[in-house]
Formats: sequence, structure tokens, C-alpha cells
Amino acid sequence: MRSLVAALLALLVLAAPAAANQRQDSMFMDDNLLLYRGPDRATATLKELKELGVDSIRVTLHWHHFAPDALKGKRPAGELYYGPKVFDNHDHLLREAREMGIDVLLNVTGSAPLWATGKERGKHLNGEFKPNASEFGRFVEVIARRYDGRHRDENQGERRLPRVDTWSIWNEPNLGSRIQPQWERGRPASPAIYRRLVRSTLAALQRTGHENDVVLLGETAPRGHDTKSRTISMRPGLFLRELFCLDRDLLPQPQGECDDFEASGRFEVSGFAHHPYSITSPPDLPHPNPDDITLADRDRLTRILDAAAGLGRIPPEIPLWYTEYGYQTPPDPYRGVNPDSHARWLVQAERITYLDDRVAALTQFQLIDDPPRTQFRRSDRRYWGTYQSGLKYADGRRKPAYEAYRLGLDAPRQVAPGQSLGLWGFVRAAPNGESQSVQLEVKEPGSQVFVPVGDPVRVLHERGYFEVAVPARTGDWRFTWNGTASNAVGVYVG
Repeated sequence: MRSLVAALLALLVLAAPAAANQRQDSMFMDDNLLLYRGPDRATATLKELKELGVDSIRVTLHWHHFAPDALKGKRPAGELYYGPKVFDNHDHLLREAREMGIDVLLNVTGSAPLWATGKERGKHLNGEFKPNASEFGRFVEVIARRYDGRHRDENQGERRLPRVDTWSIWNEPNLGSRIQPQWERGRPASPAIYRRLVRSTLAALQRTGHENDVVLLGETAPRGHDTKSRTISMRPGLFLRELFCLDRDLLPQPQGECDDFEASGRFEVSGFAHHPYSITSPPDLPHPNPDDITLADRDRLTRILDAAAGLGRIPPEIPLWYTEYGYQTPPDPYRGVNPDSHARWLVQAERITYLDDRVAALTQFQLIDDPPRTQFRRSDRRYWGTYQSGLKYADGRRKPAYEAYRLGLDAPRQVAPGQSLGLWGFVRAAPNGESQSVQLEVKEPGSQVFVPVGDPVRVLHERGYFEVAVPARTGDWRFTWNGTASNAVGVYVG
């Protein structure tokens, strides 16, 4: 027994690995709760996110929600008036987030007002069809001036609205539900549309004193299809090659096919935003299609970005911001994964991104499941067309992932006899920058009780991450922090 204790004491060491990510943000997104359920719900949600250990939030700002006469095909005459009342929800959220020390990434996106879209056969189709980049730039300029730190808050007397200094451009432009046409006359169309939106947005931010802000390109969805149509989503690998005017070998497209960068210079952006959902697969399983990009396909993304950077089309080695991620669970019968797998896979995803020093943020989408679409029958697949990727069910009950998001532990499922067991975890709920201690525990086969293993482990990493090696034992492992237990992971020695 003494030799075992001595071995444990020797191996229970803190590791804040030198090669690991020192500043990865814990980001969260839940527009339903933060923007559309009233100010009290927004404030309560921010408080809960703060207790979970969230550093920042991603918030969308949809152009058509704010534009005058958004459903009319004729543009209003003169200078457009965006009245202050339409910004109340965002103003409140930005004020409260600043008070709580939570940073904000503002994603300015469509749909466009109908009058700012293209026509087909003389008619406007919808808010996604060929959004006008110049008009979008004017809208971004309105938003940028409002949130420049100097604009008076109409609801707060002489107080100024908070400054926004982190932006992203459009949302999932490779989806047919966000930009149309994806293809036109058999050729990719959405990348060129998005390229113009990016140019217009960057110019608007420069005009309004935000030229030194963090600006993210992309916000791309992870998967697409090969069908060449107006509304079918494009695979992100193809979309990005076309966006950067690259051929399949990541070389410049022939002169005349795409001369945008020669004419206008590189995109002066600070990072690339992507939504690397794995849907129903674990986070370390690559997608079989080489043009789809899930979390395990990170190198597919960086190869394209680095090729574009090598040609002077974006800055070199821009960080990766994963601005949406998560898994759906039952009651969704189609895309829902087992709740215990949900919890474990979120922790595994955190470990993958933590070990990648190019990742700036990993974003959990969302806090509470959406209710189903009750206008359809339960047997109709459209009934489950909403999102069940929350850490809590729609009725407020916590999923196993809720505690795993606060306190996460990951370990290999099997260890060979004689090897040590490497445990990796995080105390997200602890305040950043403060030293903490966690107690490892194990429940061996046949036991109903978790028992402590060794002395408490000190956690010195400023974001609460730790690694530790212990003599391997078969059983369920977890740790406790301030009386609360992490998720448990099963380990088999043999």
C-alpha cells in the first residue's frame, strides 16, 4: 500500500502543457435566450453563462430585422433610417455583457431586406438571393457607428453604448438557406457573392474607426452537397477554394476567371470562423468527403487558408474560431446522440481544440433545447426541425453535458497493463487566472462508491485546464471541485 501511495504522490502533478493553447475562449451562443425572450431572460441567461465559466458570446444581428420596409421590393427613398427602438435587445445585451465581463462577437448577417436583393425574371425571390453588397456595407456602417463606444444610449440618458471590437461577416454563406444562388449556370456563384459582402464590410468598418478590430471571415457550415443548384448547399472546401480563387490543387485559378485579389488586395481579416459540427459522429472521426470540414478535418481547412495566405489573399496563419459546435440529443429521433456520449464528446472536442494552438475559441450552441414545431405531427420529420443541442432540455432539466461543460474530464477507454493513465480535464467554472485544486476519484467494478485517489491536484493554468498521470486502474474516473463532481469516464486496464 505504501508503495502505491508513493507512486500516486509522484505521478499526481499539474501540467499546463507548454505546447497547449493558453488563451482559448469558452464561447457560447443562444440567440433565443439572449435576444428574443425579453431583457430579464437575457440577463438571467448571462448570469448562468458566467457561472458556467463562459468568456464570450456570439450574437447575430440580422439585417432584415432592422431595415425599413424589409418586405417591399422598392428601396425607401433617401438616407435609410434605422430607428433606435429596433436595437433595444442588442443594446441591453451588450450593456449587461460588459457589466459581467463577458466579451461579445457580433455576427452581422442576412437575410437582406427584399429591396436589397437581386431579381430573377424581373422579380425579387427572397432575402437570400444575391444580397446587395453596397447596401450591406451601408448597414454595417450604421451598426459600427452605433457600437463605436461613443454613441449615446437613447434608453440610458447620457451613457454611451458599449463598443463592439469583434465582428464576423455573414452566417454560413455556403448554405442555400443563407445565400442564393449557390450555383448559377453550372458554376459556383455564392463564393463571389460572399467575396463582395466581405469587401463591403471591411470597407465599412474602416470608415467607422474599427480598422483595428478583430474581424472574422467565413462562419462556414461543415457540410454540403454535390448537386449544382440555386438552393443546395455547397461543400465548404469547394466554397473556400472558389472564395480565394484557387483551383483544386490550391493554385491560382487561370487569369481572367477570378482577378479580385489582384484588383483589390488581400482580405485584412484577423481570423477564420467555422462551424465544425460532427452531427452524430465523435469529434475525432474525419468526414469521408474530402471537401467537408468537421472538427477532425481541421487540416483540410488550414491547408486552404495557408495556400490563400501564401498567395497574399489573407494574412498568414490566421487563428481558427469555431463559432458554433455541439450535438443534438433525444427527444430528436433523427439526429440525437446518447446524452452520455453528448457529454463525453463535448469534453473530447475541448481537448482537441485545446491541444491546437491555432484555435482561438470553441463555441457551445446552445443552452436550452428549442421546442419542437408543433404545427406538424410528431411523426413528421419537420416536427424535429429545431435544435436540441442544448446543455438542458426544453423543460429546463439538465443533461449530463451541463456538468461536463462546467467540469470536464477525458481519458483513454483502455490502457495496457503497466502503463500509467493520462487524465486531462478542465475546471471551466472556476474564475480565470486563479489557482484551483481538484480531487481525483475512482469507482472500481462492483463498487457503488467513488473513493479519492492521491492528494488533490493543483490547477495553475489560467483557463483551468490540467493534465495528470496516475497508475492505471479499471473503473469510472472523475474529479471533484468545491464539492461538485465532473463527468465520469470509464477506463479498462487490459
